[in-house]
Amino acid sequence: MSRTRMSRGLVAFVGITIVLGAVAYFHNSNKSKAKDAAVAPTVATGAGAVAPAPKATAQAAPPPVRSTGQISLPGSAKAMLTQTPGTDSGSPATPKPPSAERKTIALAPTPAPTPTVKAPTAPLVSTGNALADGKAQIEAGNLLAGRQILNDALTAGQFSEADADKAKELITLANQTIVFSPRRFTDDPLQGSYTVQAGDRPMKIASRCDVTWEFLGRVNGISDPRRIRATQTLKTVKGPFHAVVSKSKFTMDIYFGSPGERGSMYLRSFPVGLGKHGSTPTGTWMLAPQGKLKNPKWWGTADEPAREAGDPLNPIGKFWMGLNGTDGDAVGKEGFGIHGTIDPDSIGKEMSHGCIRLVNENVEQVYEMLIDGKSTIIIKD
Repeated sequence: MSRTRMSRGLVAFVGITIVLGAVAYFHNSNKSKAKDAAVAPTVATGAGAVAPAPKATAQAAPPPVRSTGQISLPGSAKAMLTQTPGTDSGSPATPKPPSAERKTIALAPTPAPTPTVKAPTAPLVSTGNALADGKAQIEAGNLLAGRQILNDALTAGQFSEADADKAKELITLANQTIVFSPRRFTDDPLQGSYTVQAGDRPMKIASRCDVTWEFLGRVNGISDPRRIRATQTLKTVKGPFHAVVSKSKFTMDIYFGSPGERGSMYLRSFPVGLGKHGSTPTGTWMLAPQGKLKNPKWWGTADEPAREAGDPLNPIGKFWMGLNGTDGDAVGKEGFGIHGTIDPDSIGKEMSHGCIRLVNENVEQVYEMLIDGKSTIIIKD
């Protein structure tokens, strides 16, 4: 055989070998891919097509965790829930047999406490009887409404004497909370509030309301004015107060505003002692400017010696309020006043030299409420 023919035959043999090797390679490769596709699970792609999941890289298994809602706790092989149940993931979920599945229990949030709502109280129906209506309102806790009903009828003279006394008792009861406690009633036109400013003086705060600091201190439960501080809010009460003394009843009634005038409001009453043989003059008096004294000296009379301040035998006690007559029989009268006593048994009787007596505890409160130069005292039979 010639060298040329041998060379051509060798080339043809090599070419056939290469072709057969390529066919075998592609055949085996396709079989391997088909096998992998049949074994590997599928996952959803974002567009809804199914693609083979990547092979997991072999590594140490993490410690199992137990899932409770969104809280992973040691001791469970189940992963923490990260998908809302029922959400379409792009491929249907394969249900597991009940025996092979550990249920995930979601912890329910602690419910918020249910606020206590007081059932609305039905409005009280007016009976047309001011005493009964006012009493019912006060007993129901509607202090301002009850006080107003009673006061309107009282100042208009609609009550009998006995019912007027009952109305005063009820108003006094309501005022123990409305006026004489730190509780503030925003709907009461006779009171308000004040926020203490740096440098404020207690006496100046009180003078703006036409009351004494001692009275505001009593209302707010503050016995020492040095205890007030900046930014503190005080309950205020609008004065000045005025008084009506009944000689026949031996009582002193205290009012907001001028008694009998529109807008006046009854506050409370105190029992008093009066002058011998009717010697306490009727008429209108003004509490004398600078006429208030604590621990006054008693100058004596023709039949009684003078007594120094603080003397336990001082007949006028610890407080004195001088009076100036402005109308009626009071005009031109001097030396009369309101004071305490060392003889409590004289209250309700005519035993003084013409002045108005109160027991020491009550005269202290009157001293706190009446303003010299502004408060009037009407004395009537």
